Formats: sequence, C-alpha cells, structure tokens
Amino acid sequence: MITKRQLENATCVLDPSHFRYPLFTVTYSVVLVLGLPLNAVSLWCLFRRLKLQSVPVVYMTNLAISDLLFVLSLPLRIYYFSTATWPFGQILCMVPGTLFSVNIYSSSLFITLISVDRFLAVVYPLRSRAIRTTKFAAIACGSVWVFILGLSIPVALNHSTSYDTCHNITRCFESFSPNSWYFGFIILCLITGVGILIPFVIIASSTLVVIWKIRNETHCSMPDNKKKITRMFIANLLMYAFCFIPFHAAFILYGLYKLDIIAYNFLDIQTITMCFASANSCLDPIIYYFVLRAFKKRKDDNLELRTLRTSVLQSLEVHNNSIFLHHSLSNYDAKLFVCKTV
Repeated sequence: MITKRQLENATCVLDPSHFRYPLFTVTYSVVLVLGLPLNAVSLWCLFRRLKLQSVPVVYMTNLAISDLLFVLSLPLRIYYFSTATWPFGQILCMVPGTLFSVNIYSSSLFITLISVDRFLAVVYPLRSRAIRTTKFAAIACGSVWVFILGLSIPVALNHSTSYDTCHNITRCFESFSPNSWYFGFIILCLITGVGILIPFVIIASSTLVVIWKIRNETHCSMPDNKKKITRMFIANLLMYAFCFIPFHAAFILYGLYKLDIIAYNFLDIQTITMCFASANSCLDPIIYYFVLRAFKKRKDDNLELRTLRTSVLQSLEVHNNSIFLHHSLSNYDAKLFVCKTV
C-alpha cells in the first residue's frame, strides 16, 4: 500500500534552494578539477612507466580507470545540480547515476584486492608466489568488472527521468516512484553487504595483520620505516572507512524513511556523506603515489643490491683465485719435496 508520504515523495522533489544543490555543484566541480588530472596522470604513469609488470600495478590501473570514468561523468551532474533541471533525456540520465555506483563498488573491490595482495606478500611471501602473478591479477580484475557490469543493469534501470509536478521541471537522480524506492532499497542493502561491509572486514583484518607482522619483524633495523609504513596503511584504511561507510549507513536510513519505516528524514546526512563518497576519486591517487614511490625505492634498492652483489662476487672470485693459487703452490712444493726425498 502506498502511503501519503510516498505519494508526495514520488511527485514532489526538493526545492532548488535546498543546500544540497550548491553543495553538490561545488563538490563535483572540485572533484572534477582535481580528479581528472590526478587520475589521468596516474593512469599514464601506471601504463607507460610501470607497464603492468607487477600485481599491485594491475589493480591500481583498474582502480584509476574506474575513477576516471566517474570523473568524466561529473559535468552532467554539475549541470543538473547547478540548474536543478534535466534537459538531456532518459539515456543520459542513466549514465551519471550508474557510473557513480560503478565507481563506488569497483573501487571497494579493487582496494580489497590490493589489501589482500599486500597481506599475501608480507605474511606468506613464498607460498603466495603461485597466485601473486599478473595473469591471476588480470583474471581477478576481469571478474570484478563482470560483477560490476551485472550490477549496473538494475542500477541503470532504476535511474530515470521524472517530471516534478510541484516545480514543473524535469528531474534526474532524485525523483523515484514508491516501487522504484522499494526495488532500489533491496539492491542497496544487498550491494552494501557484498560490496562494502565484507570488503571492509577483509581490508581491516588484512591491514591489521600486516601491521602486526611488520612491527614484529626482528631482522629489520629501521624503526622509522616501520612507523611510516604503519601510518600509511592506517591512513588507507581510514580513508576507505571515511568515504564509504558513512554514506551507505546514511543512505540505508534515508531509504527506510522513504519507505515510511522510520520517522526521521536522513536526507541532509545522506547529502553530506555522498560528498565524502565522491571525494574518493581524488583520494585514490594518494595510494598510487605512495605505492609508486615504494616501487621506485624498491628498484633503487634492487639496483644497489645488484651492485653490492656484483662487488661481493668479484671479491669472492679474487679471494677464491688467491686460495686456488696458494693451494696450487702448496701442492707444487709438496711434490717437489717428494721428488727430492726420492
């Protein structure tokens, strides 16, 4: 049965003077200005400089692609929330809303893969060699995209234009029928569990184990590096929680209000936390920066290690030659002594 609140929500949308319109306009503009160059440069570095040669780079490349797709859709959102009307038709209305969901959940899953790979590399470095390959990483990323593609179909069907009879304008992203809200709420709850809560538990537990492992390494003589790595891992975990957890909690509560299950309207909180979720596209390149810096440091360390190894081998070769010469001279002296005694 459709309640009076649901009927009003289906025909009337917020007044364009509501704070969410200027807030979204500013937020999406900032994300576009920062996210477009950051993710484009990150993608260029990942492709051209590192060339998908390691497992983390494969995961980060797919993460950057997801972020870039979302950022490229932001001009449509900026236009809508700055004008509070939608003139672009039904199909284009589906694109920004769908890419927002695609970005949220693909980012969550790719960050999970990065965390699991880090866990295997630190805790099980030898036993995980068989699965920590670029081929396996490509298969894992392909599986994520297939899952996200399947998710995008019902999300796209649930994002359509509607006519706001209260303000006599066409809307996008906002006005949903009661049936659409019921259908969308079921999808939201399912995807929150599969795409956010389970990944968060995996990310949090693997991060804590990695931090414990690093802090308890006895052969490492660089405590400052341990602290830096620990802070970086904790920052990544908090960034994930900050961007995704509050938004989904507020969105579910707002959905319960729209379905007339609870009395308090969580729209304002949902609006603010949605800005947090959108900022994820600007924050992900921070992960790339630290990983790329670590990758560069590892290459420098490997070069230094190879140089040191070459020097040591050369020294050993000289030392072994000296031993061999000494041993040969000793044998010659011994043979000479035997000849003389005979």
